[in-house]
Amino acid sequence: MAGKKRYRGHYCKVCGEILPNERFTGKGHAAHICKRCAGKPLDERQEAVALNRICRTFRYSNLSRQNRLMLERYAHNKSARVRQAALDALSGFSGVFAMNETEDWDTDDEGWDVANDKFWDGTDEDIPF
Repeated sequence: MAGKKRYRGHYCKVCGEILPNERFTGKGHAAHICKRCAGKPLDERQEAVALNRICRTFRYSNLSRQNRLMLERYAHNKSARVRQAALDALSGFSGVFAMNETEDWDTDDEGWDVANDKFWDGTDEDIPF
């Protein structure tokens, strides 16, 4: 038996709201875009989706590699609002990035200095701390 749904309706990825089914067209259900947002110009919709994706990265305590790459791509966007939000998000995490499940740190004293974004070879001359 399936569990109970948390909410009724669908999520609009442009305005970021959970709306009832009647607010979506037939294609809007699959695209996750409500009728009101479907009427907006394409540039406004893309900007709103980008800003929502950037804001959702703050749900996590550290930044995954995929989210970091996404933010770096958005840092070169043609929209000034998206660029500024991406740069603010990148600076907000201040060098704290998550490792993938497949990645492992070496067992010796070598590692990646995420604050300066360069490799640290373990010698005392270039201690990143």
